[in-house]
Amino acid sequence: MDSKSGTLYVVATPIGNLEDISFRAVNVLKDSDLCAAEDTRISKKLFNHYDIKTKLISFHKFSENRKYSYFIKALQRGLDVSLISDAGTPLISDPGFPLVKRAAELNLKIIPIPGPSSILSSLSISGFPLDKFSFFGFPPRKSSLKKLFFDQINKEKNTIVFFESGRRIEKFLIDLDSLTGDRSIFVARELTKKHETFYRGTVERVLQQLQSDKFGKKGEFVIILENKSKKSHLQNLSDEQIRILNILLENLPNNKALLLASNILGMSKNYLYKQTKT
Repeated sequence: MDSKSGTLYVVATPIGNLEDISFRAVNVLKDSDLCAAEDTRISKKLFNHYDIKTKLISFHKFSENRKYSYFIKALQRGLDVSLISDAGTPLISDPGFPLVKRAAELNLKIIPIPGPSSILSSLSISGFPLDKFSFFGFPPRKSSLKKLFFDQINKEKNTIVFFESGRRIEKFLIDLDSLTGDRSIFVARELTKKHETFYRGTVERVLQQLQSDKFGKKGEFVIILENKSKKSHLQNLSDEQIRILNILLENLPNNKALLLASNILGMSKNYLYKQTKT
């Protein structure tokens, strides 16, 4: 790495509430020479609020592949560059990947400035298992790709996270309901904003809640689908016994998992086998 090169800062910014930004993030944005912003009009509100004078340069999904070289050259000249998205942590379904990838290839200094994340914020209050989760981003719009998308969901065993917009949330939940049956979801709408709302229940129940809410189809959504645990079939076991059994079944062949669970829980292997099959 050239010691004279600048630093690329990947800075997390508020999802909605402007107070959800760290002192460090504000200072980095103030001290940077340039800031690559997804939408300069949106970022200008944040900059004005914190009296940040750094030059904002548009860097969105339609321009990132041709514009990233501009910021690479700036870094190579010794300038410090901050990368921000409209909200939350950059690159998560947002622009920026070509810039970070190229900077890494050139061994330029890249530093994350952590902060708000709609994914982690929603997961933290979902009430679903978080030891493993999968992020699927925005569902595709084309029908041919949607089938593949939902096929992937159906095979996924972990807690699943999606993004969706207000224009498409109802249709997405209808499709999800036909696929998942009685699995539960957690939906966060307009996270940290004025009309922040949370919905819990089966997909069908949450869809009804959204339809009866006058703001229900407005804004941006984080959707979390519970994992495919066997909990619903293990009513005769305690929550802790179910947790232990599921961990073993996820990490070992069934026969070995049941044998080990039998020794740990003091129950017969045959009994546990029948519980997982009911």
